[in-house]
Amino acid sequence: MGLVNTDAIVLRTYNLAEADRIVLCLTRDAGLVRAVAKGARRMRSRFGAGLEPFTFIRLDFYEKENRELVTISQVEILKSNFDLAAHPDSSDALAYIAELVSEFAPPHEANDKLYRMVKACIDALASFADRPDMVVRYFEVWLLRLAGLFPDLRDCSACNRRFVDDELVYIDSEARQQCRACSHGMGSVLSSQIRRRLAATQKLAPVEFANSSAELSAEAQTELAEFTHRLLVRAMERRPRTVVGVAAR
Repeated sequence: MGLVNTDAIVLRTYNLAEADRIVLCLTRDAGLVRAVAKGARRMRSRFGAGLEPFTFIRLDFYEKENRELVTISQVEILKSNFDLAAHPDSSDALAYIAELVSEFAPPHEANDKLYRMVKACIDALASFADRPDMVVRYFEVWLLRLAGLFPDLRDCSACNRRFVDDELVYIDSEARQQCRACSHGMGSVLSSQIRRRLAATQKLAPVEFANSSAELSAEAQTELAEFTHRLLVRAMERRPRTVVGVAAR
């Protein structure tokens, strides 16, 4: 049995037996973990509000070899996001983030880049609680990129020609990017404006990306959402259960 001390983000909780709770956390040093918090549902639980979804915590837990479920021994709140989780729009966005992290993050595999990206997106939602779409798009792009599932939109996948700035890119049924000649004009179209927005995710923090995307038209926002949603559905082989903003249309 080993004691692990790490920063963590509470993603979801589930009731267990009469007084316990199962907690799903994304941790900085241990990846995605499922933990049992014994007595967490009692009135005077020692965990207090530390296991509320999307709270940033310092977490101590014990793990046993060959046991996926770990046992929480102590929790220290670093930042509560209760107000954010209580807002209808940002609450949907947070639930969506939790679902996709649960889908893409392998259990017990530390990924510091993923942890920092998710934390930055949750922090960014505080500035966009009533219009979280662009923060969500940023999250989707980076989740796919860190999983090695985001296409390189600089070159045609068929002829390897570098796209020019104002060129339309065609996305085929396998999510491969092609020029007009190679695609014969078939597939969904990705405009140069949206390619520039996608490229901006590599240079900007989520708050900066959301701010700089504020003037996108409704049509452009839909184009961006449909593109990332299509990549996610292909990767997951199903539609996300939680849908946010323009992606729901």
